[in-house]
Amino acid sequence: MIRFNRSKKIFLVLLLMFSEFAFAADKNSFLSAKDKYIIISEVSQNNSIKYKKGDFATAVLFNNKGDTQWATKFDIVQTGGLYDRDIDYNLLKSKGLLDIKHLVGYDWMPAFYYYKDGSSEDFVKWLHTNKNTTTLNPNGPFTHCVRNNYDWCEDYYYNYFDEDVVNKRVDNLVINMKTKGFNGVFFDWGSAKFLLETENQEINQYTLAKYPQEKYLHTVENFYSKLKKNNVFIITNQAFRDDLLLSNVNYDMTESYITTTQNIKINANIQGKGFVDNADITRYYPIYKDSKTIEDSLYFINILDDYKKKYKKDGFQNFIYMNYIAPKYIKIKNTNTYVQVEPKNAIYYGYAMGKLSDSIVYAEVPQDRTLERNEIYFYDLGSPLGEKYQKLDAVNGYIRFYTNGFVLVSNAYEETKYINIISSLIPENIQIFDAYQKEWIKSKDGEVIVKLVFEKEVLTDKSLPLGRVFLYNRYKQVQ
Repeated sequence: MIRFNRSKKIFLVLLLMFSEFAFAADKNSFLSAKDKYIIISEVSQNNSIKYKKGDFATAVLFNNKGDTQWATKFDIVQTGGLYDRDIDYNLLKSKGLLDIKHLVGYDWMPAFYYYKDGSSEDFVKWLHTNKNTTTLNPNGPFTHCVRNNYDWCEDYYYNYFDEDVVNKRVDNLVINMKTKGFNGVFFDWGSAKFLLETENQEINQYTLAKYPQEKYLHTVENFYSKLKKNNVFIITNQAFRDDLLLSNVNYDMTESYITTTQNIKINANIQGKGFVDNADITRYYPIYKDSKTIEDSLYFINILDDYKKKYKKDGFQNFIYMNYIAPKYIKIKNTNTYVQVEPKNAIYYGYAMGKLSDSIVYAEVPQDRTLERNEIYFYDLGSPLGEKYQKLDAVNGYIRFYTNGFVLVSNAYEETKYINIISSLIPENIQIFDAYQKEWIKSKDGEVIVKLVFEKEVLTDKSLPLGRVFLYNRYKQVQ
């Protein structure tokens, strides 16, 4: 048996204590005990967090009035078709939308519909009359109308190689916006990749044969450039697929990079629907069929963050992450009936994921748009701190600090976690609002212990990842 004298034992104890301290000091977080988590029970009346207008939302003009009232709380709103016959200035005015900073109308960038009954507007009639020079498929195929069983239309693709077409399209778009009351445009199919799709190969071959020395991508770039010179506010849908296009637009949207919906087979009674054999749930890992962690989404978030930095000098402002989510299902006590409620966990997760790169985020609940209205979009996080987000040591998750708070995301766990977060970016001795739990906690010496309660998808019993938002008391913040 090895024996130690008293002095050696004291030395080893001190060495162990020092090692543990040094180990903890190198970490940005570590697991903590439940009894260390302290809620501030007596909250001062001066406790307040900063709010602002929301960044971006979509609105349905012909649904209930609440949709447009909700939209007026945001600076950028995308609603309705720019060429929709049912939308005019008086309608937008009656909905109270004309005072929105950027009221954006929808348009299909590469193509247009020609109405077979001859009722198209004058610009479309001109395009159709001169289709041999103004379109890239003068004799078809009309792939979009056929695929969607639209027997009332033919879809023609703009010949952006023709400068006359580009100039007339820009003029028509600007006039239409002003007439109806829109002050921005959202372009679906925002990149130049559509010609490479299988169904459009005939159109692509026609284009390559007619313009062998030119690139379609450059014609789209020219179109956006002319709109920019006309001071048109532009949001594109996934123009990043041809990233140089970002130099001529204000914002670019991604869809379903953080969450999407997934239909599953079930046998359940859902209030308001009755017995059903299938239902939509939120899919938290939407990138690949076999995705099981948030890292797959982060891979693309990192790429887009690099694009944002690259084209900032040209006026590109940010990415908008559009998420699609399903309602949360709750089983009514002592029954076999489920009720659909706000999917709060999905909303917070999508928001926090996007805020890791200081991007704009919005989530739609297609089944019931009233369930997406959460005040999370009005929290003022302030400016991001540091170059990028940090990986947490305590859990398989990530954190990003801002001047007014921080966001946190984590992969799924089965049980509640209490973690001690350590950072010089956390103001000392400040009251912090856990927006999800609606609880006030307090930092001490650049540390704070937070509570992470992981939920399960009721219909599948699978644990879910989470996102959280923590905000500083603006009256107590240390400068």
